[in-house]
Amino acid sequence: MTRPLTPAPADWISLAEARRVLGLSASTLRRLADGGTIRTFVTPGGHRRFSRFSVEALIPSVAGRRPPMAQLGETPERLTRLYHRVVRPATAGPSWIDGLTTDERRRYRADGRRILAALLAALDVRGPVTRARSLADARAASADYGRAAAAAGLSPSSTIEIFSRMRRPFLDELSALARRREFDAAATTALLGRATDALDDLLLATLRAQEEAARTTRDVR
Repeated sequence: MTRPLTPAPADWISLAEARRVLGLSASTLRRLADGGTIRTFVTPGGHRRFSRFSVEALIPSVAGRRPPMAQLGETPERLTRLYHRVVRPATAGPSWIDGLTTDERRRYRADGRRILAALLAALDVRGPVTRARSLADARAASADYGRAAAAAGLSPSSTIEIFSRMRRPFLDELSALARRREFDAAATTALLGRATDALDDLLLATLRAQEEAARTTRDVR
């Protein structure tokens, strides 16, 4: 919640510093603040400051002192089985994937596992540099999906729809994990916030690669 006070500067940090410490987006941090998880106040100039104590209190549950995701039972293999059980029945019927060769299908399944592995790794790391490296491979695999979608003549709206069908089970599974492992509200919110930020980034990588591939094809013609 926002508090009208003028505390000691050393006890309060900027939004940018809070993002660096926790590795969360500005929107996620604002949600945590608005929900009362992180104490904030607004400066006379209109800038929000975050309680250093509140931010640092989230570090154990957000970034690295909990067991790794694999030890908590979340692995790419488990999530792949989940997608086969939940996503495939919902997307049954003709699609651009039906036109892929056996080798292409194998490659895209491997890309999917790369994305899942990188996402789970990114949820475990604390520093922004290491987290960025964990997401780089997932972004590259997502771009491969975007180029394949362009080659198949898929529209951007169809790509978004397919991505959304993959996104929801992932977030639902993380929510279920938080309940099984009895995460507190702050840890659950932070975990889902980090996952949401990463998924948003991967969707953009997919769409940008699709747009670039489609533009290149038009220019060649």
